[in-house]
Amino acid sequence: MKEKLLRAIDQGREREAELEAFVVDEPANPDGRWNAKDHLAHLSWWRWRSAQTLDAMRTGSELPPPVPDDDGVQNAIIYDQVKDRPAADVQADAAESWTALRKAVEASSAEDLAKPHPRQPESQVWEAVPGAIGHAGTHIWSWHLDLGDENRAMTAARWASDVEGSFFTKPEQLAESRYNLACVYARLGKPDEALPLLRQSFEAKPELMAWARKDRDLDLIREALAPILL
Repeated sequence: MKEKLLRAIDQGREREAELEAFVVDEPANPDGRWNAKDHLAHLSWWRWRSAQTLDAMRTGSELPPPVPDDDGVQNAIIYDQVKDRPAADVQADAAESWTALRKAVEASSAEDLAKPHPRQPESQVWEAVPGAIGHAGTHIWSWHLDLGDENRAMTAARWASDVEGSFFTKPEQLAESRYNLACVYARLGKPDEALPLLRQSFEAKPELMAWARKDRDLDLIREALAPILL
């Protein structure tokens, strides 16, 4: 498992270079819309948290503080912290966070990796690693779609889905991955591809329905989606 996790980390770092290539110094958008620097900083913030959690489970040190349950609230908190940082600092932090995550896995024994996740006791702590890599994939495909590059977006989305699918087998473990892949199809206006994935994700994790009702990624298939959300 450890070697598989390390290979996935290396693949994720390489894939994230697609996003990092667009990181430049620019002021925060007045409307709050994220630029590439914001996406990269957001991913680094969460990677540091995963690395710190793995280290805490191995050493008994202090865990990172809890975060709000509402993703929108937490995203806004992170954005406020990182939106004015220089591009060079964000890029350096991204590289350091990948290194920290890799070192945390390398230092962990099989027993350490199999410990229950302290914030998600139904999961083992190692699951944070493919989760972090899939998270990177989500931001990469979202950025490509914002630029209108549908081919790169679809490639990144399928890659992220495949990475998580190579580690997880239970429907509840794959629910968010399937939801995220559905969002790509939805943004491309392809309900026939999106809806089966959304049904699977809702069956495995019904709480995703509440987010789906307000998720703008699903706006283009909102009419077709409505019967599922009733």
